[in-house]
Amino acid sequence: MWPFEDSLRDQNPIRKYREWLKRWLFKNNQLNTVALIGFVLSLSLLSAYLFYSWHNQPNTSPAITSPPAVQKTESRQDQPVSEQNTSVIQEPLEKAVVQTPVNPEEMVKPVMGHALTGVGMSFSEVFQDYRYNSGVALAANPGAEIKTALPGTVSLVTTAENGTQQVTVNHGDGWETIYSGLEQVVVKAGEKLSRDAVIGTLGAYNRVNGINENHLFFKVTKDGEPVDPNTYWK
Repeated sequence: MWPFEDSLRDQNPIRKYREWLKRWLFKNNQLNTVALIGFVLSLSLLSAYLFYSWHNQPNTSPAITSPPAVQKTESRQDQPVSEQNTSVIQEPLEKAVVQTPVNPEEMVKPVMGHALTGVGMSFSEVFQDYRYNSGVALAANPGAEIKTALPGTVSLVTTAENGTQQVTVNHGDGWETIYSGLEQVVVKAGEKLSRDAVIGTLGAYNRVNGINENHLFFKVTKDGEPVDPNTYWK
C-alpha cells in the first residue's frame, strides 16, 4: 500500500522518503523502538548476506599447471656402466620404416644362358614376322634351376595354358620381375627371397614367343613399364 497521504503524491521523491521514514520511526513525536530494531536487523542481515556471497564466490581464474618433467638419461664418463643413471626417457618415439631402394645394377641372370631376344620388336624365325617382346628369352635346358634376379617378395604364382607355371616377385620401389615357363615351383606367395634364391626349375618351353630354342621368358617392369634387363647384366 502507498504509505503516504494523497497530499504527498506530487512532492519531491526525497522529501516523500523523509516524510515516510519520519512517520515510521517517530510515532506521536516519540521514537518507534520496534521499527528501529526491524530496520537495523534488516540492514545487518543484508550486510551479512553480501559478505558471505563475496567470501564464497567460486574462483574463475584459469588454473596454471606446469608441464611434466621429462626424464633424460644421464651418464658420466668416469663412472662404470652399472653406476650410471639409465632412466628411460618418457617421450613417445616413432620408428620410421626405411625401405631400401632397388638398385637394378645388382640384377643377376635368373638362369645362366645367353639372351635370345631383347625387349622391343624382333624378327621371329617361327612366324617369319616382326613381333614385340615385353621380356627377354634366356636359353636354358629343361630342369635348369631358376633364381631370383633381385631380393624381393613372391606376390603371385600362376599356371599357364600350356601347363607351365609363372612366378611374380615384387622388389619394391615399383620394380617387379616375372619368371615364365617353370615346370616346378618351390616358393609360395608372401615368401621373402634373397637375390639368387631358387624359385623352381625350368620346363620344356620351346617354340613359344616365336623362338625355337628352349628358354625362360623373363620380364622386368618398373611402375608397370617393361625394362630391358640386358642393359644391367654385366
